[in-house]
Amino acid sequence: MTRRGLLLTITEPPATMEEEFNAWYDTEHLAERLAIPGFRSARRWVMDCPPGQGKYLATYELDSLSVLSSREYLSRFENQSPWSRRCLGKAVVFRRWACEQVDPGEADAHPGARAIAFGTVDAPIPDTLRQRRFAATSGETIVLQELGAWRAAWPTGVLVYRAYAP
Repeated sequence: MTRRGLLLTITEPPATMEEEFNAWYDTEHLAERLAIPGFRSARRWVMDCPPGQGKYLATYELDSLSVLSSREYLSRFENQSPWSRRCLGKAVVFRRWACEQVDPGEADAHPGARAIAFGTVDAPIPDTLRQRRFAATSGETIVLQELGAWRAAWPTGVLVYRAYAP
């Protein structure tokens, strides 16, 4: 059985580039990725946090992890546009995880999610619509809890991102 894949990135541009970074992400990068066969969906999330902690999270749902080794993906990944090179090259935070979904099986991202908790442990979070676990190629277990509501206060030590809207 082929497991669904997930590509996660945490990024943060310099404050002086934030408007350009969001324009690039929303107009070029997401469309480019979604045009690659096997990319099922993509969604951006934002967290209110001190500078340098990773303000933006992106979740890319994949048919399988093998999409990230496909000719189409590698061609885009290895031949970035000048705008992509500029925005990613200036990022003060860039972290990336390639993952396989472990549990629950074939579940898609919950369409009603208004926020997402990102972590490496199963910490119970209020308002969880669905929890999904992923095995990252780095060896980590990634836990995403898709939340039905956003609130200002969350349990200590949990990274909670709200749905991004341009």
